Amino acid sequence: MPTATITCPTCRTSLQLSVLPTPYPQPYPQPLSPVYTTPPAPLMQPAPPPASVPLAASTRPPSGTRPPYQSRFGAPHPLPQPPSKPSRIRRLSPQATLLALGVLLLLAAGVTFLAVNWDSLPVPAQAGIIATLAALALAGSVPASRRTLAGTAEALAILGSGLLTVDLYGARALGLIPPIDGFTYSAIVFGSLAVLTLLMTRLAPKVVTYGVTTVIAGQLPLPLILIDRTSLPIILAALLAQVVLTLILTAKGTPIVRRTGAITAAVVLGGILVTGMTRTLVGFIDTYGVNPPTQFLKTVATAAVVCLAAATGIAILRKRPLPTAIPSGLGEAVCAAAAAFAVATTLPTAGRWLTTALATALVITELIVARRTGKLALILHTATITVAVMDIAICLALDDIRQLGYLAVIVAVLSVLAALRKVIDPVAAAAVASLGAQLAIILFTADMYIDRWPAAITLAVVGAAGTSIACRHIGRPLERTLITTATCAAALAEITAILISADTATDVVLTITAAPLVAYGMHPARRPALLIAALFLIIANTTFVLGAGTTTLEWYTVPPAIILLAVGTLAWRNKPSWLFLGPGLLIGLAPSTLIANTDDSWLRVTLVVAAALLILLIGTRLSLQSPFLIGAAALAKIGIWQFLEVAPLIPRWITLATAGAILLTTGATYERRLTQTKQAARWVASLR
Repeated sequence: MPTATITCPTCRTSLQLSVLPTPYPQPYPQPLSPVYTTPPAPLMQPAPPPASVPLAASTRPPSGTRPPYQSRFGAPHPLPQPPSKPSRIRRLSPQATLLALGVLLLLAAGVTFLAVNWDSLPVPAQAGIIATLAALALAGSVPASRRTLAGTAEALAILGSGLLTVDLYGARALGLIPPIDGFTYSAIVFGSLAVLTLLMTRLAPKVVTYGVTTVIAGQLPLPLILIDRTSLPIILAALLAQVVLTLILTAKGTPIVRRTGAITAAVVLGGILVTGMTRTLVGFIDTYGVNPPTQFLKTVATAAVVCLAAATGIAILRKRPLPTAIPSGLGEAVCAAAAAFAVATTLPTAGRWLTTALATALVITELIVARRTGKLALILHTATITVAVMDIAICLALDDIRQLGYLAVIVAVLSVLAALRKVIDPVAAAAVASLGAQLAIILFTADMYIDRWPAAITLAVVGAAGTSIACRHIGRPLERTLITTATCAAALAEITAILISADTATDVVLTITAAPLVAYGMHPARRPALLIAALFLIIANTTFVLGAGTTTLEWYTVPPAIILLAVGTLAWRNKPSWLFLGPGLLIGLAPSTLIANTDDSWLRVTLVVAAALLILLIGTRLSLQSPFLIGAAALAKIGIWQFLEVAPLIPRWITLATAGAILLTTGATYERRLTQTKQAARWVASLR
């Protein structure tokens, strides 16, 4: 225990203080009565041996000194302990043992008597015996419950209720009751049982069987009375009112009664929803089946009751939630799905577009309130999904391809709206929008709603739109999705065009597809797209010329050459000229140069010479190698060909003289010509 030595500033007396820990705050300690002690000796001197003096003498202060004051702190008070409950051992009392044995012997005697003499008794006596046993069992449960014989009371209550039910049905079977139809008599039986058990709950409130039997038996009379006397909507509405009344009345009972009432109400409410959904589905099948619609108003009334029951169930769940073991929101989702199913199967009877309009309205509402959470959002999600799925299922069941096409268009538009509202990811929205539009076009074409020609053009436009949008999202995840869907649209458009006309429609589709690829390929990281666009344009030009049936070569070569020159100039103008100008110049000039002769057409020769001279001058002026060499080669070919055409007309001596003059001139100026040739070769090699 820690101690401390403190010297009093007045009397110079050393005091020893002890510090004691306390488990909880104590009130300010009060000093005890002062005790006078002899001051201790100085620390440096040895303590004298203790003197054998009485206690009173040792505590008396010396003369002439002031008695020191010493404070003593009281010991900490212990915490109060909770009172311990005495253990109670349940022992079977002699009274309970005697009662149980007596009941057992009486029952054994009664069973033996009935087994031996039952057939010899008249029918009224048999019914009276069973009624007496039921009354004894019911009456015996009252004192048993009051004497804390809970098990005996419950057994007697179950026995009495069962015997009463058997007696009532047996009396009717044996002819003691006037003939009544089965449903009405069952309603009377269960109603009587419910009334009797309700009375017994007043006499024996601790018996659980009476409360549970009252709740369960009280649910049966109403549907048994109405089942063959009125229509289904009225029965369902009456049962719904009974559910509400059951919950209100059982809320004032014991916990087991409240639990039984909740379970019974849930079962009856589920039966209402399932029965109403089945009736609306049967009404829909009856409308579009072999039979004409005959009970449309009853179907509508049933759907209305189902919606009212679902709303009532949701309201009840707000007041009395489901147990924690059941997932939260499951009850609300089931109610919303049932109401949506009933409405979705009822609306097509009045009009095919009503279900689609309802699904669209629900989706728009969900997009507007997308940031809300909780049970309301869950109910809206469930209703939207149910109506949309039912709409698609109905269209598939009826083979309504056109309606499915409209649904695809609506989905595409709503996906764009969802992306603008930032409800879903733009990548998913772009994929759904593009694929939905393509699916709608294909479905409309399959249904012969639109022809193949506009279908191919529309698909190509959809793909071109995707490529155009991708130009603004290069390097982002959205770009890959847009290019993929655009490729899919272009492929579908080309397939459709081939089915129409491989010559006429293909060039239009490829031209529409290639136009945005040029803009897409202008980005430095997407240059290969320009080559794809050029390929599409060349194929389009070729198919167009083939479809036109022309035989002029330039229709096949000049447009592709112009395309390649434009693409090369836009994308690779800083590269060597053979890369961005060579392919176009070769395709455009080489074929015409090879077939140009005066026997065929002087116009072609003239145009080829003019084009070759032009590109030769451009190559010389801009120091470009490919235009210079291609132009020079074309002019050389034309010149040589022209000389070969007139060579047979020239006298032989002129040819020999010309050859000799050339050789003499070359030999006389060989060194200078060789130097000029090397200079010319170096100049050509230095061109870009």
